[in-house]
Amino acid sequence: MLTIGEFSRISRVSTKTLRYYDQIGLLKPGYVSRKSGYRYYDVSQLRDMLLIARLKQYQFSLPEIAVVLAKKDDRYLAGIKQGE
Repeated sequence: MLTIGEFSRISRVSTKTLRYYDQIGLLKPGYVSRKSGYRYYDVSQLRDMLLIARLKQYQFSLPEIAVVLAKKDDRYLAGIKQGE
């Protein structure tokens, strides 16, 4: 597991943004310590973070990105790219 700081550095997304994504339910940490409240992310979550960053570059809104992440279907994303 990666701390929020480590995840932030690797993904090049600020910790403030990661906390916001957690708040809105876009990218929840893999684990939150009940004692300290610290957020930890799985390495596997980097894939979702990279997808979020890419979709933002393509001018997708955060609600649209949430739909794409919820689908977890590459065919759905391919359909969006083709304008379906």
